[in-house]
Amino acid sequence: MVQILQILQKFLNENVGVVTFLVGFIAIYLYLKQKNDRKRAAASLILQEIRYAEQLIRGYSASRTYSLYDRVLPTNSWNDSIHLFLADLEESEIDIISRFYDKAAYVDVLITKISDYKNAPPQTVMVPFTVPDPSATPVGVPTPQTVQIQIDPMGTTQKILEDTSRKVELVYNTPAGEKLKRIAKKKWYDPI
Repeated sequence: MVQILQILQKFLNENVGVVTFLVGFIAIYLYLKQKNDRKRAAASLILQEIRYAEQLIRGYSASRTYSLYDRVLPTNSWNDSIHLFLADLEESEIDIISRFYDKAAYVDVLITKISDYKNAPPQTVMVPFTVPDPSATPVGVPTPQTVQIQIDPMGTTQKILEDTSRKVELVYNTPAGEKLKRIAKKKWYDPI
């Protein structure tokens, strides 16, 4: 056993350049493999987020309501991972995905506003106005009075939510979605 270790030590000492090259090659290979694995994982996660959001948006189109406890976009991996796909996707495809994420995030903001409003006590506003008093003089002297009016600002928010949901461009079955699917399904030994 000692002889084998001595032979190995002698070989390594005599071939330092080859050993350095092999170690460098392995380090570069592992770096590239890790980068590709990260890209595949990010593509899978982004596709899952898109699929889930599109499912909720399609459900809204059918029922005209969102559940106030659901978020259309619970996580946003696209903003953190967009740089991984710059070489794989065209600018227009990146724009389509970015617009989808922006609109889905805005839908979440609107749903949160509606939920907050529904959980808050009703708002009333006192509006002063004057009414002529017929019992006063023949001309009718105005008498100041106030009226309570209940305000519902969510009508506008609901309209914006409907418009935004209608304008969301679905991404999953577009060429951009297909490219993300190919990236996500590549095997570890396939080059990306």
